[in-house]
Amino acid sequence: MFNNCFYSITRALVTLFILCLLVGCGGGGGGTTATNTSTESASSITGMGWYFENSALDYYNNGSTCTLKVFLYYSESITTDDIESVSVTAPNGSRWSIALSNSPFGTSSTGKPYIIGSLLYSDNPNAFPLAGIWTVEITLKEGKTLSFQRTLHEPGSTDDATHQYLYTKEDWAPSTNPSQYIAALSRFPSQGYTVQYSADDGGSITTTGFSAVRSSFLAAEPRAYNMYCWLYDANYTYLGRTNPEYSTLDHSSTNLITADGEIFIVPASTISSAGSGYVDLSKVKYIRFVNTDGAQYAPSSYSSIDYRSISSLVALN
Repeated sequence: MFNNCFYSITRALVTLFILCLLVGCGGGGGGTTATNTSTESASSITGMGWYFENSALDYYNNGSTCTLKVFLYYSESITTDDIESVSVTAPNGSRWSIALSNSPFGTSSTGKPYIIGSLLYSDNPNAFPLAGIWTVEITLKEGKTLSFQRTLHEPGSTDDATHQYLYTKEDWAPSTNPSQYIAALSRFPSQGYTVQYSADDGGSITTTGFSAVRSSFLAAEPRAYNMYCWLYDANYTYLGRTNPEYSTLDHSSTNLITADGEIFIVPASTISSAGSGYVDLSKVKYIRFVNTDGAQYAPSSYSSIDYRSISSLVALN
């Protein structure tokens, strides 16, 4: 068994909050199987949402490009003060303890409490265990342990994963038993196009050459189903995000991408990091492109995802 540590940094929590605004996570706990390891009702853990993340090296700055986010939903009858510890165990026996001191608690839009875990696999920062039965446990201060199990999906599919590991092909390639590995959702290129700001008509951010790069990317990565942009100032401080390329309600275009295939960002198409209001585009000096999967859920849910990728920072001209 390998012991791994939960890590929590401000950027991770910010982006988790953004994602919860935009999309669901791993079916929101659907298709799960609960088991009871105590006299407590198994329904005390109500579901597990999740998604894997392929992030550029300049995002976390800890050497890890393949991470797993888990959202553990539990009964409203349990308070945060009732919880002693939380753990996640992978099919290969690797185990993570979620540090409750790092404020991993949240509440969904429907009032369901959850615990967020942001996990990295210390044995290989560019890969992650995948296929098999995952187990999460909540130990209460009164001594009871609640257990919940589920299987995760293959990238771009709702089928149970059959590959033992996921990996980021941009950073690493398996040299032994490659059939046990499957590539994560690819990151969007950070070269081959230009991004520029114009102060005209209230300000806008546009691209040149983006269309050709995007077409090549989508041809090579058919699992990419939606995209949005994160916006940063000159100090790499996160300012906010754009609307997604497609509506999460009906997958209709939001006009983030023009008919010519170029990016077109105006203040009204953004949401500031404060959660309301627009981003001052004149302050934007860097941008990241975030792609998500989700086609496997349509039309039942245009917002659910299992995988997302985060590009390197791209400087504006």
